[in-house]
Amino acid sequence: MSRTLRLTASTIAVLFAFLATLVLAPPAEASSRPIDITGYKVADQVFSADGCRKITVSMTTKKQKDYKESSLDVDVTRKGNLANSLYSSNGKTLSRLQICPWLDGLGKYTIGPADVWAGYTKRDSWGSYTDYKDYTDYTKKSFYVRGKAKASLSSSRKGRTVTFTARASTVDFDWTGYKSYNPKSATLQVKSGKHWKTVKKVKLSKGKATAKVSSSAKKQYRFTFPKTTTRTGATSNTVKR
Repeated sequence: MSRTLRLTASTIAVLFAFLATLVLAPPAEASSRPIDITGYKVADQVFSADGCRKITVSMTTKKQKDYKESSLDVDVTRKGNLANSLYSSNGKTLSRLQICPWLDGLGKYTIGPADVWAGYTKRDSWGSYTDYKDYTDYTKKSFYVRGKAKASLSSSRKGRTVTFTARASTVDFDWTGYKSYNPKSATLQVKSGKHWKTVKKVKLSKGKATAKVSSSAKKQYRFTFPKTTTRTGATSNTVKR
């Protein structure tokens, strides 16, 4: 066999070996989830009047090296019912969320889960291309939508007896303005030094309650109640009797 033929045979053998590695080489392993939502950030909302409001919801994600693109559809629910949806086409920015308490209600809202459609770089023996996965991300975050509540306190004195009249109201989404409110755990407090101490627990009816305290010295008093899942807390003006 001539030298030329021997070189040609050797070259052909190397070429076949190279082609075999291309055909038999396994494709690169793809990410099972090209993008993961790691958290949401949203502030509680307080409504003091009727109407709707658009709020910002921030999202943080973790993307794999082969991530290319994504489309996210995020549920926003209240009491298990769908109230709204958020969208993202870049894995970074979510559409703004519109809240209408008169329509969707007050209380606890939950962001998530999300339907994810994500593209990633896939490689095989012929090259690389974009493939897609469809899955659900169960990351969640809750926030509260509350109606504004107000408190007021008036008083009168007769001898040692001080009579207090406490009132509470909350925004009315059916009518413009406020309506009477009967908060739980309401208290009448007196200032002692730099701190406020409870004098009496107050039970309201139709947004009003009366309480009496026996004291010869003038002191500062206030009426207060805590927030709930649907209403803000409130503290009245201070009266001195």
